[in-house]
Amino acid sequence: MKKNILLLLVMLVFIIASCSSEPEMDKTKFTKLDQIAQELKTSRVAGTSYQHFGELLQALSAEIAAVKAKALSKKEMEHLNAYSVLYGIYQDGYILWKYKLEFAPFGIVPIGRIYVSQDVEPIAFKYSFPTESHLYKPTRQYWKSIAEDSIQIIWNNADFQYKIIQGTAQ
Repeated sequence: MKKNILLLLVMLVFIIASCSSEPEMDKTKFTKLDQIAQELKTSRVAGTSYQHFGELLQALSAEIAAVKAKALSKKEMEHLNAYSVLYGIYQDGYILWKYKLEFAPFGIVPIGRIYVSQDVEPIAFKYSFPTESHLYKPTRQYWKSIAEDSIQIIWNNADFQYKIIQGTAQ
């Protein structure tokens, strides 16, 4: 009986010793990512230019790639994936912003609308934005548009994703 108990205790010690807990997240790996994400949010709210926003977006993408190249724990990888989601959301908003700016000077797209191109169509579908059909009379071709405030919906999603990131960093 004592042998069985002793054997059980020895096995229990080996099992406990072999189980290792997940290492804590090294927040220093994400310092630059967080700075860029915060700058994207702040500059967007402050009314930055389209060009500057694009530069910050490129910096975020490059830093995501740099962090991805490092050895990451499971928790750190999940945290990095949350930044990748944020990047995707900002990229969607950036594309809508591009089409809002590019077609405004021509007067073809009604005020308050964004032309739904091949680039915009997957975004409109992804976020379930309602589309409106229009007829371009000279060519008798139909085209679609989405509401200009669709960009604000995407920015709100980005803000929410950033809050998620801040929550997972703790």
